[in-house]
Amino acid sequence: MKTTQSMTATLDRALAPIARMPLLYRALGLLVTVAAYLGGLALVQAASGDARMPMVLFGVFFLPAVLRAWLMLYWVVRKDPRAVGSDHEKLI
Repeated sequence: MKTTQSMTATLDRALAPIARMPLLYRALGLLVTVAAYLGGLALVQAASGDARMPMVLFGVFFLPAVLRAWLMLYWVVRKDPRAVGSDHEKLI
């Protein structure tokens, strides 16, 4: 439990300069999410060979994560109140 808390605290300290700029923070989050999604699809394709069902299942299962990252960026750009994820995050 302490390891998780210390990792979270370290990550928060590392991302603090970026977290002050919500648009940049959300754009980087979207890029990382899309890269992880495409990397996961490539790994599933490499592991499954000619079978298409594992790729479809992976794609459908993890697509909401990509859509959520896109919505978070969209809400920040539109200055929508839903973009505020926590107390320390302010709109542009």
